[in-house]
Amino acid sequence: MCGIVSAFYPDNVQPPSVEDLKSKLHAALEVIKYRGPDSNGTYVSSDARVGLGHVRLSIIDLETGQQPLSDEDDLIHCVVAGEIYDHDRIRAEMQGQGYSFKTKSDSELVVQLYKRDGFNCLFNLRGEFAFILYDVKRKLQFAARDRFGIKPLYYTVSNGCVMFGSEIKTFMGLGWKAEWDLDSIVQNGVFGDARTVFKGVKKLPPGHYAICQASGEIQTRAYWDYNFPSPTAAPAATLEEMIAGVRDHLVEAVNLRMRADVPWAVYLSGGIDSSAVAGIATHLLRKKNPDAKLTTFTLSYNEDPTTDETPMATRNAAHIGADMVVVPATEAVLVSMFEESVWHSEIPCSTFHGAGKLLLSRAVRDAGFKVALSGEGSDESFGGYPWFPLDYLREEDKTAASLGVPLPSEEERRAVAQAYSAATRKSDGPRSLLNISSHLFLAPVSAPLVAPAFTPATLAQTGAPNPIGTVEENVDMRVRQNSVEGKWHSLNVSLYVVSKTFMSNIILNINGDLNDMAMSIESRPAFLDHHFVEYVNNLPPSLKIRPVQAGEPGKWTLAEKWILREAVKEFVTEEMYLRKKVPFNPPPAPKASSPNELVPLQAHMKARITQESVEKLGFLSWPFVQTQLAAYLEKPMFLPQGIIDPRARVLMNVLSYIVLQEQFKVGEA
Repeated sequence: MCGIVSAFYPDNVQPPSVEDLKSKLHAALEVIKYRGPDSNGTYVSSDARVGLGHVRLSIIDLETGQQPLSDEDDLIHCVVAGEIYDHDRIRAEMQGQGYSFKTKSDSELVVQLYKRDGFNCLFNLRGEFAFILYDVKRKLQFAARDRFGIKPLYYTVSNGCVMFGSEIKTFMGLGWKAEWDLDSIVQNGVFGDARTVFKGVKKLPPGHYAICQASGEIQTRAYWDYNFPSPTAAPAATLEEMIAGVRDHLVEAVNLRMRADVPWAVYLSGGIDSSAVAGIATHLLRKKNPDAKLTTFTLSYNEDPTTDETPMATRNAAHIGADMVVVPATEAVLVSMFEESVWHSEIPCSTFHGAGKLLLSRAVRDAGFKVALSGEGSDESFGGYPWFPLDYLREEDKTAASLGVPLPSEEERRAVAQAYSAATRKSDGPRSLLNISSHLFLAPVSAPLVAPAFTPATLAQTGAPNPIGTVEENVDMRVRQNSVEGKWHSLNVSLYVVSKTFMSNIILNINGDLNDMAMSIESRPAFLDHHFVEYVNNLPPSLKIRPVQAGEPGKWTLAEKWILREAVKEFVTEEMYLRKKVPFNPPPAPKASSPNELVPLQAHMKARITQESVEKLGFLSWPFVQTQLAAYLEKPMFLPQGIIDPRARVLMNVLSYIVLQEQFKVGEA
């Protein structure tokens, strides 16, 4: 797990001197040295048209895995971030074919696979990765990102120089100057498409690669995407075989992610996903050593017992015999880390999730670990979020019916859908090109800033906010057509959209790499193994969200992630097997002890959000922000399930932009 950066000067651009480019690369690497505190290295071509930089967090091959990597002829140079699994098998196969390796590093596979397969090398890479490769003979730069976007990779063009990097902030060392992208900010491109909040800076989308020619042309292409079967396709396997298939694929994914030459731990919450990972890892360890035990790390929200999952995590850790480290997370601590998490996340944040992950990963680092297995990515495959039931209920599941799974009648299914709509206070909504209801949930989750938050001049330039339109336009046309024509079940369309937006842009950035690597921790999400996901994608929707008869005739409830529960039952406690999903929200503190006392979040917002700081941004309306701030300070709401006062979320978003402006030295829009 590392940090990478590159500079590529096309033929029509005057490159700097070799020494100047080396200096710029070192400046860029210095900004992200926390991603690789163990060593660093650079490669600069003799004509200074190409420079590659790398900071290393040593996980595999501690002795000889330094980067940049090169082939034996010094004609291919590469920097890699992340982990590539099953590399020993592929290495042995290639050595038998005559390919030679300089190191035992998993990353060197990229160099040799490119020599053998060209761009098709991507199909043999399993894991979470981002890399930048330079082919000297072809004067070509080739960059790629893993299938789910677990590892970040950004790119831009500044003064003719094509730049790639693990984090946007690396570009500052290469001479890039940040500017606001107003249309992306208003339309929420940072959530819904490949844009960021900075003009001209894009994310290389998950499952994509980029080719940069000496002419300056940049092409991005997809090499992998989600796929789902027809809603009428009868499964080839039995129900028992599919449960076993989920179990076997997940065990394999966890087993691959346990490989490391350094100590590793497990992030453990009170949910079934991380509990399953911890249980499977313990099972695999004890096959070799009956006395083996894990170390798990759990955030404890001890100010709000209603959202604190520590008791359940403690019982689960005791069940598997793990050494458990509890990390207290008070509102004061989360507030103190909020701005740092914004700097690392590089996007506006309106919850404490990033601060909580930063706090948790710091505890893992301070305990002497470098790697942590996590449960991220399960909800997006098995339908674990509260908006998925409505999309599941939108249409019948003919594939499950062919298995003999009891299902509600058409009338009963509609009644269950009405009950879920009422319980969530969400209308099924107008049908869109995506034909799903999840967009009703995604809009408030992802875009708390509404039209009045922006200045009239900004809206005159960008138009009114339409974050749903941003999502719809960014989704592959093939997916939209599959939705309209009924070629994918509505649940699967929703799973696709959420995976491409909420997961890749929020969960994996804020809850994953960027706040983990800020503390030099490599997180490994076993549920995002592409072999596992491809298997799960082919399962009938009713095995992910399963209707269960509720006692009296005609009454049904829904069991989310049903087949996952059945598959991992032997690895978790009965409590965890039976527990329904609840939101995992780092909560604010309870009410202040006196009417005149401000809780930490109120005090911080009052101190940091001023008329001067808001107007300096150039795109937010101070009267709107002032109204939100005054109302929140005067009469804050303390909501259940750790949900933050909506006005506080708006203010956290505003503060995020203030922090980004300060840290990235952005001028007024």
